[in-house]
Amino acid sequence: MRRPQCLKISPAILVGALAWLLTAPAFAQPDTPQVNDNGLTCFNGYGYTLKGGDYRYTEHHEVKRVHGHITTWNVTYIGTHGQVLARKHMDFSANPTVPVYRMTMPNSGYEEGIRHDDGRWTMFKRESANARVQTKSFTIDDPMAADSGFNPLVQQHFDELNGGQTIAFKFVAAGRQSVIDLKAYKTGDTTFEGKPAVNFKAELDMFLISHFVPSLKLTYDPKTERLLEYRGIGNMHNDQGKVYPVRVSYYSHMPAVAKAHDAPAAACGSVADRS
Repeated sequence: MRRPQCLKISPAILVGALAWLLTAPAFAQPDTPQVNDNGLTCFNGYGYTLKGGDYRYTEHHEVKRVHGHITTWNVTYIGTHGQVLARKHMDFSANPTVPVYRMTMPNSGYEEGIRHDDGRWTMFKRESANARVQTKSFTIDDPMAADSGFNPLVQQHFDELNGGQTIAFKFVAAGRQSVIDLKAYKTGDTTFEGKPAVNFKAELDMFLISHFVPSLKLTYDPKTERLLEYRGIGNMHNDQGKVYPVRVSYYSHMPAVAKAHDAPAAACGSVADRS
């Protein structure tokens, strides 16, 4: 693994790094124990406020694979009144860890994503329906990930991470129009739903900054390499239009609080009639 070069930290870099973690995407698991290698695999994640543990939304995931490789991945975010908060479509045909994607929030008109046209990679972002679209070009510099492509990247290096190695990589943050240097490493063992699990942490790979910028905490199943829980800044907005810290848990059964708030079933197609 190539070691990242030491960087001089300017105030502009520091501000940009802090801002990125305030709009970091919520990473989501690409697998369930019954993965369909040629077809759809569907599952839910349940989002709670990190402080207080209040239920806020359900992520419904529908992942399509061909010969075991992810081709497309759709996520629908359902709020506490059964309403669609956001939709995201990802296409992994061009790169296994940097998807072409588009996420939209119907109420505000916010959108972000990545395009790949004629070999050129471009990240884009629009703050509201009436705002101009911001764009920035970037190049693939492996190891690199974007959005939920973080999970295939973790799986590619799972044995190294679980064995105590630190993995440095680049992350395309379309919401910040930036490419960020990150590092991931194991922090310990734990349990999830009564079964063994491991904890990883992802943080900015910059001297000193990582000591006071919030990190992303991830819990994985060591056997299936499946993401079980995420703790960190999410990508849904509160009533003030700001992102907030969340815990997203990928439980094997729907919690009662989610069912009471009209969350969709984990079955494929359960969000087809939501608007």
